[in-house]
Amino acid sequence: MRFRPSRLRAVLAAVSVAAAIAAIAGPAQAAKSSAATAACVTSAKMGHCQFGHYREITGASTDPYVDQNVWSPIQGWHQKLHAYSPGHWRVAANMPNGNTAVVSFPNTGFFYNKALSKFSSIVSSFNVSIPRRAGTDAEASYDIWFNNTGKIDEVMIQNDYSPGRSPSCGTWTATRVRFGGDGVQMHRWDLCVSGSTAYWETATGNMPSGKVNVLAMLKWLVSHGQLPAGVQLGAFSYGFEISSTGGARELFRVHSFTAAAH
Repeated sequence: MRFRPSRLRAVLAAVSVAAAIAAIAGPAQAAKSSAATAACVTSAKMGHCQFGHYREITGASTDPYVDQNVWSPIQGWHQKLHAYSPGHWRVAANMPNGNTAVVSFPNTGFFYNKALSKFSSIVSSFNVSIPRRAGTDAEASYDIWFNNTGKIDEVMIQNDYSPGRSPSCGTWTATRVRFGGDGVQMHRWDLCVSGSTAYWETATGNMPSGKVNVLAMLKWLVSHGQLPAGVQLGAFSYGFEISSTGGARELFRVHSFTAAAH
């Protein structure tokens, strides 16, 4: 089982800072960031790239951002983000060989802040590249947070893995559950629950590009008692959980990302 230390405080701090920056920036600065052709570049631990309106993300209550999010730094970590848009960015990371705890989650993020029951559709697509070296321990994943929950307050949907990455949990709660519809091709997923986090993991091999019916996967958790019926969808993000790069500099790339909610 993969070691993943508690990060609730770190994530909530990061998303709170993102929301505050967006509010302070206002429409004028957000529009300037959205129109810029040069990349937003940062190597700061909690570096933040705020963008304005992005047509490939709809239904959100805030503008999107791209974050470094080195939320659990260890000695010897290095990471640099180049963000051109919420759907086009990369990080160059160098994490110590053999480390198995998650160090960073560079990601595209935004907020919905709306009851899950009020959505009729949440569909998202991605196209990413993860290094395939044996020493790399990382995956591409959605990270979805809820504002009022019972047992679970976080859901991850993991779609692409490095060779060194191990499962998130030791025991499966459900296996080979089929999700599709709403323009999404049918795909099988495995579910495990560890602490307050539920993990959907692709059951049929790596999926570096594709589309997921996010709402169907979240509603399954409600209907099977993992999430309460009145749960409110809060922060929504997609990126890379990185633990190790085998002590070498490696690139993680988002070629495209979309999220459409109604």
